[in-house]
Amino acid sequence: MKSRFSLDDLQLFQQVVQHSGISAAAQATGIPPATVSRRLKQLEQALGGRLLERNAHYFALTELGEHYYQRCTPLLSELQDIRQQLDEQHTRLVGRLRITAPVSMTQNWLGACFNDFMLAYPGIELDLTLSNQYENLTEQHIDAAFRIGEPRDSSWVARPVWATRVALCAAPAYLARAGTPTHPRDLHDHALLASYPMDDWRLTHNDSGEVYRLSPQARLRVNDIGVAVAAARAGLGIALVPGYFFLGPDGVSQGLQAVLPQWQGIRRPLYLYYRDRDTMPARLKTFIDFVLAWVADKDLPA
Repeated sequence: MKSRFSLDDLQLFQQVVQHSGISAAAQATGIPPATVSRRLKQLEQALGGRLLERNAHYFALTELGEHYYQRCTPLLSELQDIRQQLDEQHTRLVGRLRITAPVSMTQNWLGACFNDFMLAYPGIELDLTLSNQYENLTEQHIDAAFRIGEPRDSSWVARPVWATRVALCAAPAYLARAGTPTHPRDLHDHALLASYPMDDWRLTHNDSGEVYRLSPQARLRVNDIGVAVAAARAGLGIALVPGYFFLGPDGVSQGLQAVLPQWQGIRRPLYLYYRDRDTMPARLKTFIDFVLAWVADKDLPA
């Protein structure tokens, strides 16, 4: 039974033929002559026949060698062209990146980062999927994923990007009508707006460290933070949402006001996931570096 042969050995055979000898091929490839000779014998054993007639004064292809050289040379050339094209695609700042990111965060500020990246690198295309779910990133062929919360998949590299705390907010009109709570226990007397996955509210006092937890008997439960924010703006109740939705310099922004500002929810980190640290294409590495630098340069509300 014939053993398998290496394409590298077949390419070396091609070099020997093109340079009319082992010594010249060794000099051209930088491979020692003894190694070239050994690999040729290895290839002949794998193919089951002699490819070259050679001695100190004579060099010629056998019939089998001529057959392999004529049939394989175009294939090897095509493979070389394919490899060069793939290498260029891997190293050049062109091509497509498949990215997934949380819905509300992208709509609120992360989308501006994506826009700036595309302006800076016009040869790179983004295939962007907005989702709050933890899909199987490998099956979805995702290049990079932004996810809130501590890392869940240890097989992917997780780079911390940013962090925010969730806080309570409501429309001033709602507070004027229903009253302003002075302690989290007062929330039981209010209309509450809950968004998944933040349906277990854990609040910590900034000064005393007191912790208060409640499972809100919510008037509205929704799996999108933006919908909960819109309901709060409409005066329907109090919501627990990331502070960047409403915290401005004066504590009032976009029709919302901080409620119990001395109490804050849990810290919610944002991580950027990607598959490999050392073998990623240049466009992905550039994207990662750009995002980290962009966030570090911006005064994002925490």
